[in-house]
Amino acid sequence: MDFKTFSEIITNASPLVLFIGTSIGLYYYKRLDKIAKLLFYFLIGSLLIDLSSRLLGAIINNNLFLFFVLTWLELFVFMKVYYYLTGKKKLLIGITAFGILYTLIESIYINTVEVNVFQPYAKALGPLFIVIMALIFFFELIRDEENLYKNEGDYFILNSTILCFFSLQFLIFLPLNFLVNQAVYLAGYIFIGNVVFLILFYVYLTYFIWKRGRNRKQ
Repeated sequence: MDFKTFSEIITNASPLVLFIGTSIGLYYYKRLDKIAKLLFYFLIGSLLIDLSSRLLGAIINNNLFLFFVLTWLELFVFMKVYYYLTGKKKLLIGITAFGILYTLIESIYINTVEVNVFQPYAKALGPLFIVIMALIFFFELIRDEENLYKNEGDYFILNSTILCFFSLQFLIFLPLNFLVNQAVYLAGYIFIGNVVFLILFYVYLTYFIWKRGRNRKQ
């Protein structure tokens, strides 16, 4: 199997995984707690953005603006997740407000028509802010080991997954413009690798939703 065929299979697998995840979330919706419902909403939003990206790419050959939409979705959903999980609510709101405002300003002033000048720092800063949120929750957990072992085991794994995934997102999107303009083949491999990480992240969120829905009584 050559790289082109592999990349087509991987990119087409993303909406399929998201569709499965949203279907599972919809099936168990009444049994889901607040956190699982937020992750379900995230999968729905990601699916809509994925499908819109493909549609816009086919119609007008430009879907760059959706980078900002995805950043807003990520910031809002995971701020709400950590708002329920941590005690640093004002700090979380402040971080998210700054991230959303910066992304809004960047979406207005950055050229989203020409790929060679498109450099969305917001897509790197968004994951960085979510990493900060995950670290806040992580340090709260390790300061309260009893709560960790009795009540928050699933959330510890969820938080670790979020931390790892968005750390990778930050490292991938920080040099985005350089990769696009200077190393086409390298950029292709990195972007496909990012899609693989996305799919694995969606699979885990689907598993988390399924587990929470299956284990809770109606």
